[in-house]
Amino acid sequence: PIWRHMAVAASIIVGATTATGFAFPSFASQIPFMENVVSYINNDEQNYKKFESFSTDIGLAQTSNGLTVMIDKAVYDGTNITVSFAIETNHDFGEMMHNKAPYWFDVEGAIGTSGGGQITKISDTRYVGISTLTPIFKDEVYPEDIKITWTPHSFYSMSNDLEVEGDWSFAFSLNRLDGDIQLVNETVQQKDVSFTLQSVEFTDVSTVILYEQVVTDELLKEWPSVTPVFNVTDDLGHVYMNGMGGSGMSPDNGKTFKGTTDIGAIQEGASQLIIQPVEIASLMNGKGYIEIELDSIVVDLKK
Repeated sequence: PIWRHMAVAASIIVGATTATGFAFPSFASQIPFMENVVSYINNDEQNYKKFESFSTDIGLAQTSNGLTVMIDKAVYDGTNITVSFAIETNHDFGEMMHNKAPYWFDVEGAIGTSGGGQITKISDTRYVGISTLTPIFKDEVYPEDIKITWTPHSFYSMSNDLEVEGDWSFAFSLNRLDGDIQLVNETVQQKDVSFTLQSVEFTDVSTVILYEQVVTDELLKEWPSVTPVFNVTDDLGHVYMNGMGGSGMSPDNGKTFKGTTDIGAIQEGASQLIIQPVEIASLMNGKGYIEIELDSIVVDLKK
């Protein structure tokens, strides 16, 4: 599996830990900053536009080593999982707090997971975060309900040379949102790359494109990594994605690659999506890359 946007470990400061646990809603009701965590991060983000309306209240919190982690809400759109959380601590993490890899969210039955997120400081002692992860299941069979565990283990600040370890452990489950799948199965290609947009799935919080690509052995000999990013707009001029990718995996060292990309909820009134794949052929490790632009695929949206 190909992993993206995972955090990098910093220096370690080890301390004794004790843990206590409690649940919402009684606790959350006493903490004003827990209301609408997403709004603190970026309330203009298209991907999170309807998160608050359609997510599930999780309501779990644990304190360990002077740091309280609170899981607020989560949603599973059938492909991606989005989780909002908050942190309260008297430790001085400065402006940037990170969760140490590889202690990420774990999805039962998944053979791999990719994802990313951010943690935003909102006061001297409080942070809010949101994470999006894409589990990869065997034969691309996504279950109707999923079980998620999260054992953060530690949070760190590179600027303050600080890491706080703790004993936090969470477990919760989510049901899949209802969605409509629109089959596309349209292929665009250059000499060495063939890209097929297989389908688009629409839910109340997301629009997920499912794709597959095949590259030639000759291209892989010159550029060992070939993965797509996307430019996505609609017929009204809204921009959903500009040179960004998603997640996926290759069973044969890059010759074939299957993946998904979430572009967020579609704006009302749009009747077409224009999806342009751009292949990033790379030497990896910052050694150089080229871009291979493919023709756009136009998807007529069902009314």
